This record gives sequence, C-alpha cells and structure tokens, in this order.
Amino acid sequence: MKQYMVIGAGRFGVSVAKTLIREGQEVMLVDGSEEVVQQLSEDIENIAIVDVADEMALKNAGLNNFDVAIVAIGTDLRASIMATLIAKESGVPYVISKAKDKLQAQVLHKIGADKVIFPEVDMGEKLAKSLVFENVLDYMDIDENHTIFEMRVPSSWVGKNMIDLQIRNKFSMNVVAVKKDKHFEVPADPNKEFSPEDIIVVAGKIKDIQKVAKGML
Repeated sequence: MKQYMVIGAGRFGVSVAKTLIREGQEVMLVDGSEEVVQQLSEDIENIAIVDVADEMALKNAGLNNFDVAIVAIGTDLRASIMATLIAKESGVPYVISKAKDKLQAQVLHKIGADKVIFPEVDMGEKLAKSLVFENVLDYMDIDENHTIFEMRVPSSWVGKNMIDLQIRNKFSMNVVAVKKDKHFEVPADPNKEFSPEDIIVVAGKIKDIQKVAKGML
C-alpha cells in the first residue's frame, strides 16, 4: 500500500484525500491554516498544521517517508512551487502538482513535478464537450491526438454489429467495451448487434471519434 501526502486543504485537496482514504490508502493531509485543519480534523484523522512552503516543517511532518506527494495548492504560486521543489528534493518518488494555467504548469514541470493537473480546466472542458456532444457521457484524452469516449451508441449503428459496420476500418477506432443492461462486456463481442440503449467505450483519434459523436459518420 502506498502512502500519500496531500499538501493543501482546499476543496480539491480535501476531495483527493477523502477519496484515497475511502479506498483504504494511507493519507496525510497538511495545510498552513489552523482554522481549516480544526474544521477537517473530525473527518480526516491524519491531518496537521504545516507551513507548506517551509522545508523543515514539511520534512518534520515526514514528507520523505511518503511514496506520493500531491501538491493541491492552486492560488498561491510561491507556495505551490516551494512545496513541489521540497517534495522532489526530499526524495518523494512521485510528485503531482495542481496548476491553474499553462504558465504555472511549465514552471512546475521545470522544477521536477512528475505530473501536473488542471482540475478547473479539465472540468470546464468536460462541461463544454458534454454540451457539444450530447451523446457523450465521459471521456479521457490519452494524448494530444488520441482519446477514449464513453458514449451512447450512434442511432445509425443500432441493429448492426461491429463486423457489419467495419468500425476499425471505416471509422478508425476500436470499440473497447459495450454496456448492456448495466453490465460492461469486455472485450466487446463483435458479433452482437447494437441496441438503442447500449453504451459504448471507444478509443481512437480525437478527430475521428468526435465526428462519430456528432453524427457526421
């Protein structure tokens, strides 16, 4: 079992900490605000008041003993940079840092963050895509060109199977799974006909999947 230190007890940091705890992981949450820590102490057992931009304070909290550090500081750029730098210099194997924009992300990457995330940007993009692609339930971009979409089966596919549709050749994508009656079929059976209520998980190039999602193919 890995040990996680979440640095910063804002909404994002608290959400990450509570989710990890529910999943049975060992988590320590630290924040510089005594008021915030007191408010959360009933819900999160392993929480401490720590100056997140102070090297000795973080080391005294046992930072170097953790497998993963999640720097969940969004608004205070200096504190975010310092906490990320301290975590890397303390020998934490994997450091994830939250950024509010690309400039902050570039800085965090340069000082050693293994992964930089944009929670607000990601949520905004998901909302926008859910409005543009009404039949898309969820998605995850793999890189700049490839994605995985969970979406309602296109109406033009109903009554046909994957072999009939020649999905890989015609649409340049793969159907990874099909959800029928609340159960996912993995791998998907290429001989089964699609039903109107089916949910499909497809992987491929973003431009190709978006065309299908828009009903253009």
